[in-house]
Amino acid sequence: MALNASLTHWHGTLGPVIGYTVRGHRYLRSMPAHVRNPRTPAQQAHRSHFSLVSTFIHTLGPIYKLGYQYHNPDLLPRANLFHQIFYDAVNPTTLTLDPARVLISRGTLPTFQPTAVTHTSSTITLRWHLTQGSPQDQLHLLLYNVTHATSRPYYNAATRATAHLTITLPTTWDTTDHIILYAFWHNPATLSNSDSTIPLQLNNPDNQDEYNQQLTHLSQTLTHSHRHPITPKLLAKLHKTLLPAPDSPPQ
Repeated sequence: MALNASLTHWHGTLGPVIGYTVRGHRYLRSMPAHVRNPRTPAQQAHRSHFSLVSTFIHTLGPIYKLGYQYHNPDLLPRANLFHQIFYDAVNPTTLTLDPARVLISRGTLPTFQPTAVTHTSSTITLRWHLTQGSPQDQLHLLLYNVTHATSRPYYNAATRATAHLTITLPTTWDTTDHIILYAFWHNPATLSNSDSTIPLQLNNPDNQDEYNQQLTHLSQTLTHSHRHPITPKLLAKLHKTLLPAPDSPPQ
């Protein structure tokens, strides 16, 4: 293993060399001559756990890059989010993932606390009091459709000073779909975020068994072999149509 001090940095394989990043530092190592691939129950369970989290992160879309931009700079935003979901949102015994335990943002700003939520067949209206934080704090939202494992981001949807917001649901979503709303504050002047709020559940069913079966099936479908875990590059290649186009790229 050696630090990659060259002017060109990459991730993945390039001939017999592998480039990768650990805690913000780029490294190079040679390709192993032989790869052991034990298929013990513990190894397969770990791979399933890993693939489940990777697949879920892909369905969230790139908004976490803003949400984790300033959290634990020793790791990349995806690595920080992966760690949070892996240890806090997945039951390792049953290999089920609870989207309501996911934090798409971490930070020190006061969290988003709505005082009223109105949900119609086509819109969601939120209201909040201006009691903490800066009036210029920007509100970023993510609607996650649990029923279909798709998401819709709303970047800089409002400021803390506006005290209310109405967003329109995607027209392809059904009124009976189970929807989770994630929300967090971002202040570009102070380079800080808030933790994402405890997700608001809309049309929440009594159990998540069907959703986890769908997510596990998606994970298995997108995994090209038992030897390698799912990577963002592989997911993008195999499932380009999974996510709608975001309103604007994350900052």
